[in-house]
Amino acid sequence: MSLLLPETETNAPADEAPVPDVYQSLHFRSLQEPYIHSSHDTLVSRYSTLDANNLEVMLNGGLERFYKKYNHLSRKINLQLPTPEVRFQDLSFSVEVPATAGSHNTVGSHLAKVFTPWRKVPMTTKQALRPMTGIIKPGSMTLILANPGAGKSTFLKALAGKLHNSFKKEIGGEILYSGFKGEEIELTKLVGLVDQTDNHIPTLTVRETFKFADLCVNGRPADQHDDMRDIAALRTELFLQILGLESCADTVVGNALLRGVSGGERKRVTVGEVLVGGQSLFLCDEISTGLDSAATFDIMKALRTWCNTLGGSVVVALLQPTPEVVEQFDDILMIHEGYMVYHGPRVDILDYFKDRGFTCPPRVDPADFLIEVTSGRGQRYANGNVEVKDLPVSTEEFNNLFCQSSIFKKTLDAISKGFNEHQFESAEDFKKAQSVVNLARSKQNSEFGLAFIPSTLLLLNRQKLVWLRDPPLLWGKLLEALIIGLVMGMIYYNVTSTYYLRMIFFSIALFQRQAWQQITISFQLRKVFYKQRPRNFFRTTSYAIAESVVQIPVNVAVSFVLGTFFYFMSGLTRTFEKYIVFYLVLLCFQHAISAYMTMLSALSPSITVGQALASISVSFFLLFSGNIILADLIPDYWIWMYWFS
Repeated sequence: MSLLLPETETNAPADEAPVPDVYQSLHFRSLQEPYIHSSHDTLVSRYSTLDANNLEVMLNGGLERFYKKYNHLSRKINLQLPTPEVRFQDLSFSVEVPATAGSHNTVGSHLAKVFTPWRKVPMTTKQALRPMTGIIKPGSMTLILANPGAGKSTFLKALAGKLHNSFKKEIGGEILYSGFKGEEIELTKLVGLVDQTDNHIPTLTVRETFKFADLCVNGRPADQHDDMRDIAALRTELFLQILGLESCADTVVGNALLRGVSGGERKRVTVGEVLVGGQSLFLCDEISTGLDSAATFDIMKALRTWCNTLGGSVVVALLQPTPEVVEQFDDILMIHEGYMVYHGPRVDILDYFKDRGFTCPPRVDPADFLIEVTSGRGQRYANGNVEVKDLPVSTEEFNNLFCQSSIFKKTLDAISKGFNEHQFESAEDFKKAQSVVNLARSKQNSEFGLAFIPSTLLLLNRQKLVWLRDPPLLWGKLLEALIIGLVMGMIYYNVTSTYYLRMIFFSIALFQRQAWQQITISFQLRKVFYKQRPRNFFRTTSYAIAESVVQIPVNVAVSFVLGTFFYFMSGLTRTFEKYIVFYLVLLCFQHAISAYMTMLSALSPSITVGQALASISVSFFLLFSGNIILADLIPDYWIWMYWFS
């Protein structure tokens, strides 16, 4: 079956065509229907349109057929998918770490740090990546095989443009994306990096998490091209189906404290949050963590189909992949102790090591065999082609052997010729790789998928859900305000005007203590912010505005409950005008101190430090408020604190 036939073509594929293997191996609910077309189907209805009322109709015929429809329509409206050819030459990365980082700390070493802070800790340079050179071709899938700590995460971060030179870090070599450096194009629109950790808002459902990412990166469906609105509206449902999450789409993601989806499903949510963004180069760091082999295979198979039909590139680092998973990849890149010991075709890797004196037995997992051999424990796999004394053992020896191989020499020849059309099998392949130039032009436009106001409204709606999905927090705040208001009302019941200042001071002090809760709330969302902001999901200003505005209804309710009981029980002037002024002052202070606690959580490296800073701040605010120490008695060099508090 041809990839895509033009709409004017008359030789449509026969209805009796055999079922392709790819449709039989994709175990998704919407793909399990028989692969049958009625005799009334036309070529246009089967290939050239994405008009659909629901996802089941859109995916009729299988995932690969859907991708072909999408690919055809994207070419029809001149919507190019920029899939780059990634070249890294002499790529290296080093970082300075304490020389005692690998040793065990003792009580004496900790005391020495406390009482001798002027002593400089001896530093040493750690080579996370040794100079390595290679090419990641458009439309290919590359598997990174390595032990934990070998440098695979560092390598993926380098490809994603996350590593930069600094005082203690140094990245060497060069990475080119179809001839462009990372700073010359908009990498966030080109590269999607899936982290090892699953950082999500636990109270949002799986569908809401995907939909938020979709709207932030791709914009609203109504703003899309006319022919793409149907697929844009159903993009979230599509990736729920691809990742097998349709059965738990309306279940909250959850975390260690809130029961939600399973660990494997949460990992798929992490993958889908990046996939829905539409980037053409996906870097996945150990996404099989928490997944069984069947789920891992389904994800890899879906990515394989995506690569074949849309020409995207995938680089995946996996731990102990099964042979069925390994077979989905085109190339394998092996890293050990920062050295690249192999980077070439998957089908050639066993022959490569066989020529170097190591043969994989029939009943041994090839991935385990490769890891064992490159780790220096492969003597039992010696085949006699090389004398035992000449077998490579150290990582540096394996690296030297690979640099002398014909596979590596072909890579060097390709890089030496530069980025030109003669390197590609067809002009179409070169055009696809070169289309990344559009991303260089896109740096002049907005880097965000949504304009400022729609983005702020979307964030506001999400923050509203976060608060509404946590009833214990809301009811706890109201109950606390009710109890404090009643207790303070009884303490200052119908007091004289002599105690008014102390009474107001005491109420303000309690408001400050209550605002400490905001530090814990902000820290729960901070990891999600640090993940989404570098991906250009939203502007920092939009996030700050939404975070501040969504607290207004909560502060209004809390201030009303506490202030009303306190005001009327304490015997203050019972007029509406006076009460409104008192209430508005409490409300403004409540909102201001909540914003201040949010700022402390943003500045603090940990929640412990944030709580400590809050405690110190509140102590200074109370001390220099003018009640404990009169303003006239505050020294001149501290008077600024009086006005600040």
